Amino acid sequence: MVVVLIVIIGGAVIGLYMFLTSPRSVVNFPVSFTIGADVERKGFSVPIFHDAVQIKVVVNNGNLLWTASILQQDDVLWSHAAHQGGQTTYSSDWVQLPSGDYNFTFATAGIGSLDAEILVTSKGGFW
Repeated sequence: MVVVLIVIIGGAVIGLYMFLTSPRSVVNFPVSFTIGADVERKGFSVPIFHDAVQIKVVVNNGNLLWTASILQQDDVLWSHAAHQGGQTTYSSDWVQLPSGDYNFTFATAGIGSLDAEILVTSKGGFW
């Protein structure tokens, strides 16, 4: 009886840990920019028990220079820049960020337009 109870409690703890650390979307928004320089900013929080984020930029169409960055107050913790021409998807490596509040900035510059989808996913644990 005690062994069964220990197995049930152990399974519940493992299940709770998996639930709390499973990957989840913390930023998800479309951008549509035209000629010139434009900036879109979104605040987000990395949940407790999470320690990494991955940034994905899905460009549907366009031809512009874009930059993306993650800031904590005025400190740039991660950034990437690319020149896009047509459809493409950029995915970063997993960036180590402890749980807390951050700002995501996506900016464009140039003559042209850009339609994209921005997705930031956080995870923790063994995922």
